[in-house]
Amino acid sequence: MRSLFRGVAVVALLVLASLSVRAQGRWPSEGAPGPLKPHPVQFPPYETRVLPNGLQVVAVLQHEQPVVSMRLIVRAGSARDPRDKAGLARLLASLLDQGTDTMSAFEMNDAVDFIGGEMSAGAGTDLSFLRMLVMKDSFSVGLRLLADMARRPAFAQAEIDRQRQQMLSTLQVRSDDPEYIANSVFDRFVYGSHPYGFPNDGTSATVSSITRADLVDFHVKYFVPNNAILAVVGDVTADEAFEDAVSAFGDWQKRDVATAPVVNPPSPSKRVIVVNKPDAVQTEIRIGHIGVKRNSSDYMALNLALRILGGEGANRLHQVLRTEHSLTYGAQAAMNTLRDAGDFEAETSTRTDATGQVVSLIIDEFWRIQRERVDEAELAHAKAYLTGSFPLTIETPDAIATQVLNVLFFGLPVQELQSFRDRVNAITVDDIERVARYYLHPDRLSIVLVGNAAGFTPQLRKAGIRSFETIDVGDLDLMARDVRAGGAGAARKADRINYSPQQGVIAQEGAAARALVDKVIDAKGGLDVLRGVRNITAVTHALTDTPDGRVDAKTTTYLAYPNRVRVETTLSVGTIVQVYDGARAWVKDPRGVHDVPTEMARQLDSSFSRDVIALLLAARDGRVRARLLPDVKADDGKTYHLLECSSTTLEPTMLYIDPATNLVAKQTYVADGPAPPGARPEDRPIVEESFSDYQPVNGIQIAFTASVRQGGRTILERHVTDIRINEPLDARLFTRPTP
Repeated sequence: MRSLFRGVAVVALLVLASLSVRAQGRWPSEGAPGPLKPHPVQFPPYETRVLPNGLQVVAVLQHEQPVVSMRLIVRAGSARDPRDKAGLARLLASLLDQGTDTMSAFEMNDAVDFIGGEMSAGAGTDLSFLRMLVMKDSFSVGLRLLADMARRPAFAQAEIDRQRQQMLSTLQVRSDDPEYIANSVFDRFVYGSHPYGFPNDGTSATVSSITRADLVDFHVKYFVPNNAILAVVGDVTADEAFEDAVSAFGDWQKRDVATAPVVNPPSPSKRVIVVNKPDAVQTEIRIGHIGVKRNSSDYMALNLALRILGGEGANRLHQVLRTEHSLTYGAQAAMNTLRDAGDFEAETSTRTDATGQVVSLIIDEFWRIQRERVDEAELAHAKAYLTGSFPLTIETPDAIATQVLNVLFFGLPVQELQSFRDRVNAITVDDIERVARYYLHPDRLSIVLVGNAAGFTPQLRKAGIRSFETIDVGDLDLMARDVRAGGAGAARKADRINYSPQQGVIAQEGAAARALVDKVIDAKGGLDVLRGVRNITAVTHALTDTPDGRVDAKTTTYLAYPNRVRVETTLSVGTIVQVYDGARAWVKDPRGVHDVPTEMARQLDSSFSRDVIALLLAARDGRVRARLLPDVKADDGKTYHLLECSSTTLEPTMLYIDPATNLVAKQTYVADGPAPPGARPEDRPIVEESFSDYQPVNGIQIAFTASVRQGGRTILERHVTDIRINEPLDARLFTRPTP
């Protein structure tokens, strides 16, 4: 009964919308040949064990080559650096293969060369790692060398000074590199004061302040077996792998590991930062906002969505910026995912005089992938790239070790590697639409531009960016709160961003949105006429999908503004009356009168807020926020103006405006109410109401035909057979009968 009530309520509300959709033909085109049929890929057998000291060990058996790869990761990277010692984890990692308590750096390198092996160490944001690659007959020797590196690094002062100087030299070079500057500033503004926002390599000041005592303290705190994972991959048996792991690491003493303080990244926010580098001949561009953790259940769908936007297999950004407009040599978008957070980022570079146009086009593409369903072919190409390239990521023992450690580090099951192709191919266009609408926020993008500010900032205002912050490259301090040396007082301009795009860049508010609202009101019938609507009585014929099958119904709907509705539906089982009086809802059927849950009454109230007449008047009066978004191209090939309406009590509702008639062609919004049982809030489906067959009634344009799609599936179709406006209604129609 609940689903039927909701369906028929939608019928009542559809009476007030409008459209004229004309399908347009498409030019014939020929694409690249499709991918070959994928060959079966078998992930090698593996076993996992946890040693008594807490060290997690995984052995992956791969006998195609007489090689063994050993990788040890420690759950501590640059995110654990003290703020004033940024670069500590990187410096420490560079010293792990530069000598131990038992051998010098020269002796260690000589020992590895003698067995024909390779060794390395490094640190990322969330972890540090050590790697040893040897032939099978040197497995035991290599594993002992790896254990010595991890457990007993010498931290010789001469090596510390040498590695520090290399880091300082690298930082000096990077301080003049626009690409490095753009990446670093983008991270700072997206992640804020979260450790992910600060440079992994630190700054000259922080690296210079690191002492041997700092290195030893970091090593003691985090390099313990219960904070580490060891992967042994290659031409060994499981027994050999675990026996040698016990021999090399079994007496490593476990210790408690201090937990890091919780610092949440900021929510996405609109901000444009211009880093002025007068000698730059190009502008480095970074656009995006905060994303998701690696272990997000929507990781795969988001991964494919970002690949369609700007990754391998599809890459709309490259197509638009390079192929169509010749504005850059390449553009990409990616999803960076870490343990505690992540980000979505588009990046490219372009000549100075094209900066404004490129920014506009990139933001247009963020809007397009969020507001329009992606093409099946685009998704298929992105899937084909992922599934086709996956075998290359598990081709060698070294590559397998990397993959295994990744899933274990993020707390994912190793079985995910075996089911990778199936999980990729299970993603649908509906999944892409859902995650793009839930996670992407084109109206809250952080934009970082590094280049000759005098050459491109005049373009920003033309592109609709009315306010931005400018920082001279010499004033940058990536460790400062606002990345300016000397604090906020050193800034030449520090307006907090309040940008509104022109020419279809970012959402326009104020006069631009008001102008479109006025056009739609005029096309609908005019402001005075719409304000004069007190009630509507409509008779409709509807086909509705319910859990019990398709229902053919004749319905009479009484609408009394601002928020009362009565729906009388004639079905094969009899007549059902459903009423909402603005506060309560109830149903009368052959069994009697039944109250409707409060939650449904609230949903009905939200539905009234989305009524086109009510919504247009509320936008006109400022009771809802109206924003003009970039134009969108629908599946029928036609381009529509897009108007977003929202308030503190109304989730964003998108009105698609036909530019030929200025009437509403379509309305989309997230379904009201909680997500289905066992689902998440972001799983609520998208509702799409389309309207057509306009006819004037008492001076008001009414859509006589409409359909409703939910979650990509049509659930209702209806046609108006009779409609009357402002005929007197008996108040008893909305009065609950006495039991």
